[in-house]
Amino acid sequence: MFPIKTVFALSSARMNFLRTACETARTSSGLPQRSRMLTMLRSRSARAFCSKMEPKPEQPKATPTGASAGTGSGSSISSNTHAPNDLEKRMLVFAKRYKSIEEVPNYISQEKMERVRNQVRIKVANYMMIATAIGCIIMVINGKKAQERGESVSQMNLDWHKEYNEKARAEYEASLAATSKK
Repeated sequence: MFPIKTVFALSSARMNFLRTACETARTSSGLPQRSRMLTMLRSRSARAFCSKMEPKPEQPKATPTGASAGTGSGSSISSNTHAPNDLEKRMLVFAKRYKSIEEVPNYISQEKMERVRNQVRIKVANYMMIATAIGCIIMVINGKKAQERGESVSQMNLDWHKEYNEKARAEYEASLAATSKK
């Protein structure tokens, strides 16, 4: 058994870690540290602990005069920052965001591109499932036709072994004949 002081020290250390991890996961954006902390927070007790913590305010409110704290360029920075490559342009057309590749602008928002990627991923997965089901149906039909013709895997295996043994026997007899001539 552990002494009570050790157990208390372990639980308080865990609470401190969880508190730090929750704060890091909430406040950091796009950092590799955030993904590590989120991975660590996947346990049930950590989620319960983080949900009990009160959230911190994200950004300060606008000044009472109605003017924003910044110059106003903050919203335009994140709006259209992703330059799509040829594959991504095709994905945008495939997801029916644009009618043709020529209509795709040079810069789009990262959020729009992520949504299109997810839509394309889902569509491709659905098409692959349909193709797999069609392939299975075709294989069942071909198998039934082969059964009607009298073909089976075990019969094919027996035929192959018979041919292989005949070839091996012929080679053995040929090598015996060659050694007897010498």
